[in-house]
Amino acid sequence: MIQKNLIAGEFNEFAALLEEYDYEDPYRGQILTGTIIEANDRELMIDVGLKRDAFVPRTDLERLDKDLLSALIPGKQVKAFVMQPANANGDLIVSINKGLELSDWEDAQQLSTDGGIVTVRVVGVNRGGVLVSFHRLTGFIPMSQLTSIARFSSNDELNDAKNDLIGTQLRVKIIEVDRLRNRLIFSERAARIQVQKVKMDTISVGQDVRGRVVGLVDFGAFVDIGGLDGLIHISKLDHRFVEHPGEILTIGDEVHVRIESIDENSNRISLNRKILLADPWQNLNDVFKVGDVVEVSVTNVVDFGAFVTMPNGLQALVHTSNMKSLGSDNPRDVLTRGDIVKAKVISLEFDTRRIGVSIDEANPEYLAKIQVEAAARHAEANENPTDTHSDA
Repeated sequence: MIQKNLIAGEFNEFAALLEEYDYEDPYRGQILTGTIIEANDRELMIDVGLKRDAFVPRTDLERLDKDLLSALIPGKQVKAFVMQPANANGDLIVSINKGLELSDWEDAQQLSTDGGIVTVRVVGVNRGGVLVSFHRLTGFIPMSQLTSIARFSSNDELNDAKNDLIGTQLRVKIIEVDRLRNRLIFSERAARIQVQKVKMDTISVGQDVRGRVVGLVDFGAFVDIGGLDGLIHISKLDHRFVEHPGEILTIGDEVHVRIESIDENSNRISLNRKILLADPWQNLNDVFKVGDVVEVSVTNVVDFGAFVTMPNGLQALVHTSNMKSLGSDNPRDVLTRGDIVKAKVISLEFDTRRIGVSIDEANPEYLAKIQVEAAARHAEANENPTDTHSDA
């Protein structure tokens, strides 16, 4: 009897040692795969192949969307993230939400490696850019990597533009994945460049295309021509004088332009709007002709005169010799940008496309005065002729 009990005790001890040898305690952060064995509103119980079942608390379930939650039924296999290997009651606490997040991190890392483009939704903003959702993760797009906001906007305009993006979807590339630091950085600019490299092959110099104005700067207008950004230099915007692109264009306007040059190395495209507009010189005589007196607007004052805008938007020059009636030989003493004055058209040079106008000749009182003065000088010269002979 004693021998029999001894054998039984040795067997139980051996079984306990074997179980301890085969069993490895779970650790925080470990991903376990198991099968749901019980589901209710408060928690889930999962068989994870250990000597203890795992529990998913209600706080974790509340973070799951309704469709996913309704699919968590007994018999379904799931992945779970170990939150607590053993709580105060010795229970193994796991998170399905964290398990799904880890899967999302793995997807993000794969996308980053592959260089693929993905669509994300803007969910918030901060000082440095916008926050976006990627599955169950929240990522960030820095301002330097955003192309959906107009260039060179003021601070107020930037804030308004960022807030307007909330709820919209953007096409981006992943440029940084760091799960340990919880950093997931996206770039709309990198995605756009990748798309541009493909689309560059679909355009050619001399092609006429339609686009949308996406940015206005002092030196021109940026235009989106089907996923590619091009620049219309201010000199190529219109036949008339343009001081700032905002005088004739607003963001969102549709424009018809011609592709003038393509630099594939820098992804730069130069556009020309003026070349597709009606040439005002072709019907110039229908608007004004030599001898007409018109109102003009001063656009620039220089040492030798003033440039003015004619009624049809073309530029003309008032030389200093044609503005003496204003009372000074220095144009800057009598004219400033924005002044409206009357001037007479005195020349139209179609070959060189130059227009000359005179403020003096539009001022009959001044002309009458100088005519009287000239007549007086002529009469005085006749009464007192200069003696050109001398006695020997």
